[in-house]
Amino acid sequence: MFNSRLARADHSQDPNAPVRQTDSDAAIARLSAVKLGYLQDPFIRFLVQRPHLQPPRPPLINVGTYVRSEAIDRLVNEWLELSSAQGNKCQVVSMGAGSDTRFWRINVRDSRILLFFVGFAW
Repeated sequence: MFNSRLARADHSQDPNAPVRQTDSDAAIARLSAVKLGYLQDPFIRFLVQRPHLQPPRPPLINVGTYVRSEAIDRLVNEWLELSSAQGNKCQVVSMGAGSDTRFWRINVRDSRILLFFVGFAW
């Protein structure tokens, strides 16, 4: 698990710390949106340190997280449905995936879809 306090404290040790911090902030925002009922995601709590201690984010952050997540989910789901309806195999490649739980959320539904999520090695 990534320690955000260390990332903020010393960027000279990790030049990618700002990118990792952005990922951590996004994961915490998603956790907040899930806790408040904006989204359903049974996997996000495994990607955030001490999820039970994370305070909720402001409403604008929760709404923004919901809108972004739902828009991307709809696009991906429409692509998967279109491919399936046409009898085509489908693969999804997500670059810079970070702590995105979409892989697990899709894989639980249909493990035949080939998914590649690429992010930093932790």
